[in-house]
Amino acid sequence: MTKLFISHIINSANKEGGIILINLSKFLSSNDLSLNINEIFQIEDKNFLEKTHLDNNIYFKGSFFKVEDDVLLNGIVKYTYSEECARCLTEFNNAIETKFEAVVVNYLENKEASNEIKLVLNEGCVELEETIKQLIYLSMPMKALCKEDCKGICPTCGANLNNEKCKCDNNLTDPRFDKLKDLLND
Repeated sequence: MTKLFISHIINSANKEGGIILINLSKFLSSNDLSLNINEIFQIEDKNFLEKTHLDNNIYFKGSFFKVEDDVLLNGIVKYTYSEECARCLTEFNNAIETKFEAVVVNYLENKEASNEIKLVLNEGCVELEETIKQLIYLSMPMKALCKEDCKGICPTCGANLNNEKCKCDNNLTDPRFDKLKDLLND
């Protein structure tokens, strides 16, 4: 049986930024096997927002599942940030969606390094803000394009080739290859 518990969301703020908490105590004590959450959170950490050029509204959709003695989370984080295109240098808003899985644990064991995301259960709540921030950092592309077929800018005159046709003489070649060009002309 799946139920939607909006009352389980706690989104409060402190001096450093927002704290995104999800209260799982009722879910853990119930007979329900899953808990679905569909929320928009706000990250108030100004330093993080400045570094990432992020819109502070983060869409989170997740399902907590009881599986034997474990509680698992399958989640999706969607966010938008301001970016400069790597080809044409035009500023645009880039929307990213990233999926993740996590395990809810009572405490962290520092014995072995793991690629698994672990959320620590503290007084019936799990804190998601640090995990969401890390997911955002890891999912941001190294080079973003305003569109898949972006033509970029002319290396000679700097014209944005998406908006206008360049009037430059594009017959410029590397002088080291002029001998090869002569071979093709024969």
